[in-house]
Parts: sequence; C-alpha cells; structure tokens
Amino acid sequence: MRGSVFKRCTVCGARVPARSCATTGCSSSSFTWAFIVDAGRKPDGARRQIKRMGFDSRAQAEEALSELLTSMHAGTWVPPSRLTVGDYLLDRWLPRTRTGAKTRADRELHMRVYVVPRLGGLTLEELSGDDLTYLYDDLAVRGRRRAPHPEFGHGLSPTTVRRIHTMLHKAFADAIRWGLLERNPCDRADPPSTSEVKGLARSARHTYTWDELARFLDVASDDRLFAMWHLFVTTGMRRSEVAALLWRNVDLDAGLLSVTRAAVEVKGKVDERELTKSSSSRRAIELAEQDVAVLRLHRKAQLEEQIALHGSWRDVERVFTSPTGHRLHPPNITRAFHVLTNRAGLQRIRLHDLRHTFATLMLKSGEPAKIVTERLGHSTAAYTQDAYQEVMPGMQRDAARRFGQRLRRPLAGNDDGNPAADEGRR
Repeated sequence: MRGSVFKRCTVCGARVPARSCATTGCSSSSFTWAFIVDAGRKPDGARRQIKRMGFDSRAQAEEALSELLTSMHAGTWVPPSRLTVGDYLLDRWLPRTRTGAKTRADRELHMRVYVVPRLGGLTLEELSGDDLTYLYDDLAVRGRRRAPHPEFGHGLSPTTVRRIHTMLHKAFADAIRWGLLERNPCDRADPPSTSEVKGLARSARHTYTWDELARFLDVASDDRLFAMWHLFVTTGMRRSEVAALLWRNVDLDAGLLSVTRAAVEVKGKVDERELTKSSSSRRAIELAEQDVAVLRLHRKAQLEEQIALHGSWRDVERVFTSPTGHRLHPPNITRAFHVLTNRAGLQRIRLHDLRHTFATLMLKSGEPAKIVTERLGHSTAAYTQDAYQEVMPGMQRDAARRFGQRLRRPLAGNDDGNPAADEGRR
C-alpha cells in the first residue's frame, strides 16, 4: 500500500511538476499540496484511490499521509462516506440513542434548530474541528431565536453551546464505534471551557436565607399543597421527583421517603418513568418528625377530598394532585411557586433554586458533604463539593476556629506554662 505527495494547481486542479502549472492555457503558480493512496480494489474490480487536498505545505501533506497509512495498516481506517451530518444525526444516531424522552427531545431540538441548518449538508468525512469551532462561535453571537438575553444578547449562553458540543461529541463517538468515522472532529474543536460554564452556572444560582425560607413557608401554609412546598424546602427534591411521588413510596411510620420515579414535561406532555437502579437519583430520604406530621395532615385532607368527590378521584396513589385527583403538570408547579413567592414579597428565583438553597444552608450549617450528597441524590460527594465550592471557604474558616479553640483548651490547663512539663505528663 503506497502513497505519493504532489503539488496541485488551485486554478485547474492539475498536478504541478515544477514551480508553475504546465497545463496548456493555465501556467498558474498558485498551488497547494495533496496526496494520493492506492487502497486496493472496489467490488467491481476498479482501483480504489484516496485523495486528500488543500494542505499548505509538503510537511503537512506527508504527515497526513503517514497517519492514513498507519491507520490502514492497523485496520482502523474507515472508507469515505457520503452520509451527511444532518442525515446521520437525525436519521441514524438519534433513533438509536437509549435515553429518556426528555433528553431525546432536547437533543432533537438542538440538532434541528442549531446544528443541522449550519452543518447538516457536510459529509461526516468533510466535517472538521474548524467547522465545529465556527458553529460554536456563530451560536454564541447569533444563535438565540427568542428576544435578546440581557447578558448574551442574540447569542446562546456558553452553557448551552457546551451542551451542544457534548451532544455532538457523543454522536461522533458513536459514529466511530459504528465504523462510519475514523476520528472525532470534536476533539479538534474549541468549545466554551468547562470552568467558564461552571462559573456561569454558579452566578445564575440564587438562594434564600433562613428568614426568607420561613417567610415563604408562612405564606404557603394556607395552600392546599403546603406539604409539597414543605418537602421542596426540607429535602431538596427535584420537581420531577416530587411530581412523581406515590404514597407507596412514603413510609410515615418509619419516617422514610423513597425516590424511585421522575415525571418531566416533554413537548407539552408528561413523561413519567422509574429511575434505573444504578441511578444515584434513586435514594431514600429520612424525614424529620415535623416532615412526617405535615405529610400526615396532607394525607388526611386528601382522603377527605376523595370522599367528597364520591369515588371520582382520578389517582389515589399520587401524593400531590389537582383538586380532582389528576397528576400535576410540572410547569404548573413552577407557576404556583412564583405566585407564592410574589405574595411573600420575595426575590423571584427558579423553583430549582430551592434545591440549591437546601444544599447551601445545610453545608453552611456544618453538615457533612456526604450527608448532603445522599439527600440530594448526587453521584459523589466530590461533585457536591465542586458544585457548592463557594460555600466552602466559610466552612473551612469555622473548622479552623473550632480546631484552634480545642487546641487552646489543653494549653490553658498548663499552669506553669512549661511545654516540657506538659510533655512529661503525656
């Protein structure tokens, strides 16, 4: 298996044997470097040749040729395909991905709106890291479809752009696994950095103080779903988990709540599913006496509502429902939350920020990160510490203060102030 490097005229495309093109009527001195490789025979017996063009120097062409020959000898080379990026993402990759309905819908939206209109016509073989970097830059400047964002203007946030990059990296990694690509173009692209994305996520996070939480619960105490708001505040549960909670997963006698299901909104409909056994979100949450008392009152009130409807209650298993027993639509929970915070005169925050509030106040109160991790359903304590590292400096200071206080205690008992005497007593 051999290959050759040559100069190629940028005007007529012919080989350039010397300093200028020798083709009749051309004589152009503008050229780039290219290479050609014999790659065996096609099914019909014709020679299969691989050509790559557009290199700025002979050294670049020789390096690319060497890489190709190495992969061909190793058996990892993938023949060029005319499959386009758009056809691959929408028709091949998306239908074969094993994800929840919400994740699949988000991926499809990102591909149809942001990726395919810009890069969908390129073949998988043509797509380069530079193409992807251009995509990310373009999305950051003019990717937004709705009204301008106060901070990012008409562009998408770095968080969204990074999410698109992660999605594409997974898609092209699967293409390599399926024998459609030789290398992942995302490895040569420049998306927004993870540190930038994490910084923006932290800056977008807003939390309540203890007094603000108490004010919120005071206003919510008259709401028929007060127990739901109480759980949001005292457990840090996600909206999807609260919306899917069933009475068979709540053991009031043992003071234990099991998170095993999630309900999310997908294209206007609710998709509810069991969490996988390997999911860290699947967990048991121990309830305080006050939590149990609130849930018992809610259960009693719910049974009275069911009796009043003379058996027409829709879902007797669900913990939190509409007044007629129908399951709650997740976006409606968020709308009801904003109504309550407005009544309480509180700063408008996301419902998910109650989860951040729970974690922040727990950590600031000195609770171990491992306990907070278990209650939130994070994968590891390291993730919790990284997500809430802005809380840690104060915790370290408090720990240092407590250590110093305990250290001074035995020193204060050394009346003669003689360290040697104290050492002798040890």
